[in-house]
Amino acid sequence: MRIIGVPVQVWGAIALILAVVWVFVWPQREVDGVAYLILRWGHALVWLLLGIAAFLAPVASTAAKGTGMAAGLVYLAFLVTVSING
Repeated sequence: MRIIGVPVQVWGAIALILAVVWVFVWPQREVDGVAYLILRWGHALVWLLLGIAAFLAPVASTAAKGTGMAAGLVYLAFLVTVSING
C-alpha cells in the first residue's frame, strides 16, 4: 500500500519520529488538570496514533481507520485546548 507513491511504512516511521519530537517540544502554558495533559501529551499522541494507523493499514484496515479517527479526535481536543488557553 502506498500514499503518494511512498509505502505506508515510511509514513508510519515518519509519524513515529514526529511523535518522539513532540514529546520534547510542546506548548508550555500555565494550566492544570486535563488541560495540562492534553497540551503536554496530545500532539505526541496524535502522531503516535497516526504511525500506528499507517502500520495497521495494510493488514487491518478497519483497525487503521479507527486509530486514524481516534487521532483526529485527540487532535481536535488539542486544538480546542490550545485555543481556550491562548
